[in-house]
Amino acid sequence: METWFWILGWSLSILTIAGNGFIVFLVCRRRRLQTKTNVFVVSLAVADFCVGLVAFLPLFVCEKTTGCSPGAFKENRAVELIRWLFAYASVTNLCSLVLNRYIAVVKPLKYLTFMTRKRVSQMIFLSWALSIFVIFPFVLTWLAFNDNSFLFLINYWIMMIFFEFLPCCGVIFWFGSMLHVVYKHERAARILAKKLRFNRQFLFKSGEESAVKLMAILIGLFIIVVIIALQCFLVSILKGKKSCNDEEFKTPLLVLNSAINPVAYALFKRDIKEEVKRSIRCVI
Repeated sequence: METWFWILGWSLSILTIAGNGFIVFLVCRRRRLQTKTNVFVVSLAVADFCVGLVAFLPLFVCEKTTGCSPGAFKENRAVELIRWLFAYASVTNLCSLVLNRYIAVVKPLKYLTFMTRKRVSQMIFLSWALSIFVIFPFVLTWLAFNDNSFLFLINYWIMMIFFEFLPCCGVIFWFGSMLHVVYKHERAARILAKKLRFNRQFLFKSGEESAVKLMAILIGLFIIVVIIALQCFLVSILKGKKSCNDEEFKTPLLVLNSAINPVAYALFKRDIKEEVKRSIRCVI
């Protein structure tokens, strides 16, 4: 790997660990932040924290100790297991967070009865369990067979469908539905404002717009990462190539996606934004 790769990698890893670690600390420390939605935020932040921790460090150790040579075949694949386990945990937790916001915005009355604390705990558990249980058989076949075995390719297809394609389609649908609802609410507010001659901004300024902005950032970056990840998969299927040799681009983008998330929370999630400002004022 080139020097620029390690400089960029360590910089992004430090930002990811610091940013997501701060979000976890802030939510756990401030009682007013301990809401149902922020439970999903913390779970995603933990997954992103782990991505920052394992994305570059194992690669760096592998390169400096064994050079990631074919003789270290088993160890290299164990490194890949750890990296992609947390990467896919980040995907499933992002889907849970977006689904939570989708229900809150599109079906607010149902949200009050459906999204109980028990349901939140179940969704968080499922987000982590799914990434573990689906990746485990894939890793077993990866360690036991070569990359061209039929069983390995079947598991690879399952991984791409469940952790790349379906989550991408799901979050796009949920975001589109949220955007449609917010647009309808804004249009109704404009009509009401004209009739009552009130200040338009005073009437419909709500948490829905902030939620949509936050989801737009998280989903946008996620889709970019998925497209790049799927590119290698499609190339390997259509052209029969074993590897895309895109590690120098895919890994930094993966960590960047996890690094941006806490910044998005701090800028567009109102309760976290207020606490971040308060913390900065206390330090200053």
